[in-house]
Order: sequence, then structure tokens, then C-alpha cells
Amino acid sequence: MGQNLVVATLAGVAFFWALQRWRRGTQAVLVLLILEGAVRKWLFVDSQQLVYFGKDVLLLGCYAGFLRDQAARRYRIAASPILVLLLSLGAAWGALEVFNPQLPNILVGIFGFKAYFFYIPLMFLLPACFNDDRQVNAFLRRYCLIAIPIALIGLLQFVSSPGSAINAYATGGGDEAGIITFGSSEHVRITGTFSFITGYTSYLFTNATLLLALLGASRWKFAANRKLYLALGLTFLGMLMTGSRGPLFTLAVILPFYWYLAVMREGDAGLTVSRAGLTLAVVTAAIATFGGNALAAFIGRASGNSDVAERLISPFRSPLNILPDAGLFGYGIGAAHQMAKPLAPSIIPYSWLHGLQTEVETGKIMLELGPLGFTLIYLARLALVAVAFQHALSLRTRFHRALAIGAFLYFLVQLVGSPVFDVTTGVYYWFFAGLMMLAARLDRDAARAQVAAQPAAAPPARRFPQQQPVMPAFPRWSSPATPES
Repeated sequence: MGQNLVVATLAGVAFFWALQRWRRGTQAVLVLLILEGAVRKWLFVDSQQLVYFGKDVLLLGCYAGFLRDQAARRYRIAASPILVLLLSLGAAWGALEVFNPQLPNILVGIFGFKAYFFYIPLMFLLPACFNDDRQVNAFLRRYCLIAIPIALIGLLQFVSSPGSAINAYATGGGDEAGIITFGSSEHVRITGTFSFITGYTSYLFTNATLLLALLGASRWKFAANRKLYLALGLTFLGMLMTGSRGPLFTLAVILPFYWYLAVMREGDAGLTVSRAGLTLAVVTAAIATFGGNALAAFIGRASGNSDVAERLISPFRSPLNILPDAGLFGYGIGAAHQMAKPLAPSIIPYSWLHGLQTEVETGKIMLELGPLGFTLIYLARLALVAVAFQHALSLRTRFHRALAIGAFLYFLVQLVGSPVFDVTTGVYYWFFAGLMMLAARLDRDAARAQVAAQPAAAPPARRFPQQQPVMPAFPRWSSPATPES
């Protein structure tokens, strides 16, 4: 009871602070996302469920502060009307599914709606959080460097025994029997500061994507990026120590897209290729030299599993298998979510699904929302991929293109990812959407400033007919909001 009161008080203070400082609050949410699991499993063990919603309370204060700030609301992001329409229709269908009679109670539906749609406003907040490229670059660099101390905690977990308190899970009670190891090895699959392995792997992949974007924007220069290179190496090492094949596999999938968009299409491609190749070779050699145990454990686990083909096919096959049983309306939003069990404690867990179960998000969305809701959700995801790719090709400056490329790569992977059922991925998914819109906004602001700085055209020699100089048309952007003190 005492811990619950402390957590509730801190949440209230955080809400009102974010109401006044919503820009800083939005950035704080992203930091809290990394630290939330540590707070749950090491500090407030008896209030884990309350702490779980801490970032949401903080983010709710940011939303309210943004709506109260008239200057911030003058920003207009360059969102595709089709994207906005699909998101609106998806949210309307989701709101209808809250009242699906198949759900055990309405609380499950409300939480399900939150899982699908609560983080979408980040797409609108982030473009108003920063005034220029310098602020964005500084924040992203600092954020990526958080991976260094997190990786050191992971190293400590890897060399500690499964029964050590540092290897506790926020969801598993922390007993030795529940800690997952690399098969017969005594080495644990690390979680860092996250509640479980899934959240940590989501963070590591996100951090790797951001690092690749920033390094691409700076042409992989050595002197200016030494700390980023260290963070990149430790991020890769952390992926090995989680024992999860997903992050490394997805990086291998997106690397050709990254190489073409962020390296080969840009100026000085030859020099950038040599820098990037040398850096990646050094990082690989360092991991092989100093992370031999982690590499051996990962290879042992990867070579001992033969379900790779099934994992690749299941995201596409699962919704088709579920479709005949889902019906038009599905079983209700949130019906298959992991939080449905504690929200309906008096009912046999997931008995409302009548034995229908699936592990992948594509199947779960079909099961919850039916074919129409499934179509709306995935059309919106495809629209985000298309918009990000368009920005990656069309934005004027290398830095802005790099941010759009990072968003494109992330959206591409998350077509069959878990932005709904993994809260870490969900926050980062819409963070990348906001980052993409921010890059587009800054790029157009820079274009307007460049046009305004050009000298006025000389008057025509002939008096008649008088002609007006032709100027390029740009969207009307509001003046940047005044930064917070």
C-alpha cells in the first residue's frame, strides 16, 4: 500500500509537470521507456502494474499540454490525407470494438483501444517539440548514448548467475527457475533495464536504426562519431547476449535498403562506403575479441533451433488461418492482449477466445478486429512505409533524408512486427512517425527560409505587360513555437 501511494503521487506530479513542460515531457517519456523495467523489478516491486502505466500518465500530460499550447497547435504536419483517413477509420472501428459482446468486460476493450491508438498523437507532438536541426541532432545523439550504460548493466547480467537479483524479471517474480538461459549454458539471456527480453530487443533494434541514421547523416566520419561507434558496438553485443535472433535478422534484411538510400545515393559515396566498411569491420572484430562468450552462446542457441522457416512464414499465414473463425467483427479489441488476463481475473484466462490462439501480431489483430479492422490497420502501416520512402527520396538536406530513411526502415520491419502487443515497439513506432514528420517540417521550413533570403527579382525591361516573378509553391508553415526555458 505504501509503494502504491508513492507511485500514484509521483504519477500525479509527473502529469502536472508534463502539462506545463510538454516538450521536455515528451522527451522524458522516451527516457522513462528505457528505465521503466528497472523501476518495476528493482525499486517498486510491489507496485509493478502501477509503474507500468507511469509513462502513459506522463504522456497524457504531454498531450494535454500540447492541446493547451496555441502556438504549438499552429504547426501543420505534412501528413498524407490517405494516412490520416486510414488512421481515423481504424480508430473509429477500434472504438466500436470496445463494445464487442465477445469481450469478458469493457475494461479489456478500453485497454485494447489504448494499445492500438494511444501513442499515435506522438506523430503530431514531435514536430512541435524541436525548433531546428541542432536541437534534434543533439537530442538523438544523447538518446543513442544511453545504450552505453544500459549495455554495461547487460554485461553484468550476462556474467551473473541466474539466481542473482540483477537478473530478475518484472513479470516472473525473479526466481531462478523462471530465468531463461542459453539452453544448457549458465549464461542468462539478458534484459538490461527492461522487464523482459522482448522489450530489450525492441529497444536495441530501435537504437541501432537511430545510430545508422545519424551515422549516415554525418557520412560515417570518425572524429565526430567516436561515442556513437561505441554505442553501436555495444548495441550489437547486447543483441547477442539477449539470445534473440530477430534483431540481427531484421538488421540483415534492412541493410541493403539502408546502404542504397543512405550511402550510395548520397554525395561522396565512395568515401562513405570505405568509412562505414572499416567501422563495421572494427566493431565486428572487437565483438569477436572481447565478446567471445556472448558470440558462442548466441551461435549455440541459433544453431540449435530449426524453426526459422516457420517464424518467417507465420506472420503471413496466421491471419489467413484465423480469418474463418474471426467473423466480421472478431472477438473484440484487446481480447488477445497479454493484459486481458489480469483485467478479467474472475474468468478462465482467454476462455472468451474459445480455444483460438496465435503468437504473432498479425493473427492477433485478425482475431480481435476481424477482416475489416485488420485491413484498416495494415493499410495504415503500408501508407506510413510509402510516405517515409517518399520523404527519404525527396527531402532536400542529408540530415532530413537520414531521419526519413530511419523511419522507412523501421516501418518496413514493423509491417510484420508488434507495435500493438509490445508496448516498447508501440511507443517507438509512433516516435519514428513523429520523427519523419519533424524532418519534413524542418526541411520545408529551411526551403522557405532559403526562398525568403533570395534577392528580389529585377523588374522586367518592358513596361507592358507587367509580369510577376514565378516563385515555387511551398506549404504554409507557422513560425516555430518559442522554446521552453
